[in-house]
Amino acid sequence: MAESTRGDERAKDIPEEAMMTWRVANSLETLRHQLDARFPGRSLAADGGIGDAAHQARGNESDHNPWYGPGIVTARDFTHDPARGLDIQLVADQLIGSRDPRIKYVIANRRIAANRSWQWGPYEGANPHEAHVHLSVVADPLCDDAQNWSLPLFGEAPDGGGGGGRAVEPGTFTTWGTDVNVRAAPALGAAVVTRLPGPTRVTVSCQTRGDTVSAAGHVNDAWSFVPALGGYVSNIFIDDPAAWLPGVGEC
Repeated sequence: MAESTRGDERAKDIPEEAMMTWRVANSLETLRHQLDARFPGRSLAADGGIGDAAHQARGNESDHNPWYGPGIVTARDFTHDPARGLDIQLVADQLIGSRDPRIKYVIANRRIAANRSWQWGPYEGANPHEAHVHLSVVADPLCDDAQNWSLPLFGEAPDGGGGGGRAVEPGTFTTWGTDVNVRAAPALGAAVVTRLPGPTRVTVSCQTRGDTVSAAGHVNDAWSFVPALGGYVSNIFIDDPAAWLPGVGEC
């Protein structure tokens, strides 16, 4: 049984009233205001929040539709305007480098990177996203976290774990995925003590070997104990490139 439900739980159809009364997630509006301030007079030619007719025809397959909330659009596009300093590849790379837990995925210049690995891969959609960068945020309450985005282009250094400059304690990491199980022991058959509905900041006290977990192309038998949750999380669902978390001792 999978330890995480990757797919977002979406309604099959978007209610008509949601299409009529919609708004863009607050985190995306914060980024828009920051870019406007950093690049005065930037082009808005390819900016966009709610989808056009083509997007709306795709229903819950497009984050440009207000399927979450209801009525919340969890994606926004920002125009490539190098003449005024806004280079979408720079923005895209810094977003991915920030590992902000609000990020679901970023698309720019025929490439896509998601919060599962934070690595760029080819994007084969019909729109190459060369005129704008696309940012989708997670479909959970984090999407409305209006805290400033901490990117070098804004004169701010990322804090190493994302989250718009929040202070990070030693042993603190961010999980990824939805409905991630926290178990009473580092074993797939152990009781589930709680579930993490979306990306969550956790402070790990120690880590140990347990049952092997396979997900998203990764295989790992390391588990971390989170005292505040009273249980263990597979390290696969902790956002760090290392299988064995750095700076965390063994249980």
